[in-house]
Amino acid sequence: MPVWRGLTQTETDHDRMRCVVDEKGNLVFASPAVGWSLGLNAAALIAKPASSILSIVSSRDSRHQLLSFAGLISGFYEVALLRRERDPLVLQARIDLVDAPNGKKYTVIWLDPDNKLKRKKNNDFTREAHDFATFVVDSEKKSVEKTADSVPDLAHISQADGELRHFLNLTNDVLGIYRRDGSFGRVNATFNRVLGYSDAELKLFPFIDLIVPEDRENAATALQKIQQAPADQEVRVDFEARTRCKDGGIRWMQWLHKTAGEFVYIVGRDVTSIKQHEVELERREGQLFEAQKIGRMGHWYWEIGQQAFEWSDQIYSIFGVEKGSFVPTMNNVNALLLKRDLGKTYRTFQRAVVRKKDYELEFRLRRPKGGIRFIHCEGRCKVNPKTGQVEALFGIMQDITERTLHERALQEAKDAAESAYASKTRFLANMSHELRTPLNAIIGFSEMIQSQLLGPIGNSRYLGYVGDIQRAGKHLLTLINDILDMSKIEIGKYELYVEEINVGKLICQALNMVEGHAHDAQVRLITDDLPMDVHIMADRRALMQVLLNLMSNAVKFTNPGGSVEIRCQRELGGVAIMVSDTGVGIPKDKISIVTMPFEQVGSELTRKHEGSGLGLAITKDLVELHGGTLDIESEVGVGTTVTVLLPEKISDSKNVKTAAVETTAAAQRTPEMAG
Repeated sequence: MPVWRGLTQTETDHDRMRCVVDEKGNLVFASPAVGWSLGLNAAALIAKPASSILSIVSSRDSRHQLLSFAGLISGFYEVALLRRERDPLVLQARIDLVDAPNGKKYTVIWLDPDNKLKRKKNNDFTREAHDFATFVVDSEKKSVEKTADSVPDLAHISQADGELRHFLNLTNDVLGIYRRDGSFGRVNATFNRVLGYSDAELKLFPFIDLIVPEDRENAATALQKIQQAPADQEVRVDFEARTRCKDGGIRWMQWLHKTAGEFVYIVGRDVTSIKQHEVELERREGQLFEAQKIGRMGHWYWEIGQQAFEWSDQIYSIFGVEKGSFVPTMNNVNALLLKRDLGKTYRTFQRAVVRKKDYELEFRLRRPKGGIRFIHCEGRCKVNPKTGQVEALFGIMQDITERTLHERALQEAKDAAESAYASKTRFLANMSHELRTPLNAIIGFSEMIQSQLLGPIGNSRYLGYVGDIQRAGKHLLTLINDILDMSKIEIGKYELYVEEINVGKLICQALNMVEGHAHDAQVRLITDDLPMDVHIMADRRALMQVLLNLMSNAVKFTNPGGSVEIRCQRELGGVAIMVSDTGVGIPKDKISIVTMPFEQVGSELTRKHEGSGLGLAITKDLVELHGGTLDIESEVGVGTTVTVLLPEKISDSKNVKTAAVETTAAAQRTPEMAG
């Protein structure tokens, strides 16, 4: 099938570059575009060797071996256009070898500077080449026959330049007169210019030959009414058809024919651009339809005061109704909306009309076949520029049912998770308070017995048991305090009572509390040159807990004979506290998880030290509540350094309060490690 056969998009084709070569290799046709590219008149190329203007550079198909005109086969090639006084122009070409009805062979060459032909699918290049070569040969034959006549009969094509001729040449319409046998009698200059034929050439064929074969049947049916009409009767027919130009281009023409005696008067209007716009509009409408279908969206229009809406096809689908059987009137649409959303919808449209502003709303509808759908509507007002009043509303509707249900499911899952989390936090807080009361009693009474406040104990072994009870109770109380602190931090209810603190003195207090534990573990504490003039705004109890946790951890994981060093210095507009040990160290892949709640480096079976796994997690959270950072550097077998960087002041927050009185964590926490 030819490239132009069956196409929905029409093309003018005036600038197509093509030529036809006979068996001898001479040009029998060259389009004007070929002449322009060479800097010559296309008519001057006729009968010249094709090799004088074209050179075949290479084949675009591995099957093609010969690169001369004599041995070509149909296919795609790369050719050079030999331009006059300029460098050759290399471009792609389609070359087809065809047999014409006169028994001769011709070569049709399609020059393709934009390389479009190869990309087109389902093209019957051979048939198109055959049709085009046949057209060129027929035109050449008729031209030769007329040239052979010694006295051409051009009497019926008048060349008189009367007033009527001048008026006819002023119009942009194609005008002409032909006899009932189809032969032309007279045309205006626009006819010659638009279709490219001279008056002499029009005498060579009837009007119907101007119509492309695909449209010729419909045109012939219309023209038959004229041919069969009585001579004294005026008959008028009109039709649209693709019309062939002299250069082989195609134009869409709207033809009007009217009989008057033995003559037929024709008016043609070039509607190619209109057809192109129609095709483009149809293409864009198709794209819009597909896009709306994918997005489950449609557009609508409502003129104020009218009952009916204008809907796109997709809105019918959204409402679950058939386009042919459902009329989108105000009452019919309202019948599908849920009653609870009807009033809201009315009010939104009323406000839009009054305020003349864009609007949006969401409503629900019940489809006739069942099912509730959630609809999002956005619209605008069409304002009459003369009256300033809103004369219509228009916009889009989108089915957001799946998105709405998904959001609701996510919200329900979030609410359930938050509820479960709050329940867990309340349980931990309640259990912590419940356990702390008897533990305080156990610890208190064990201390009284250990000190033999009411008299000596008969057997000294009981003192050892009492000491065990006291240590176990303090350890359990520490775990419960950690869990309670962690719960408060997680739910954002841990409050900081800020006051001015001397960091050096606070470190000394923490060292005093950890010193006994370090002595028992045979670990040396090093504190050289602690500054006593560094002050920051912080929560005393929280900062003490940070120091105790870091020092206790360092002592706990340092083997006997090792050391723990505590340093403090000003840094980056705040204060840096470093706790370094010579302990077992932390593997590189575990450093990122040791500050997570309940995480410990060792497994449940291999770790030698007790603890809840909350110590470093609480420490990190308390530091971050102060606006600081906690950094860990460690190497297995060498030791660990934890650096805490705290700002001089804490930014204002609902959980930050100014302390009325100084409090310390010494009376509330023990030097037991927070694990």
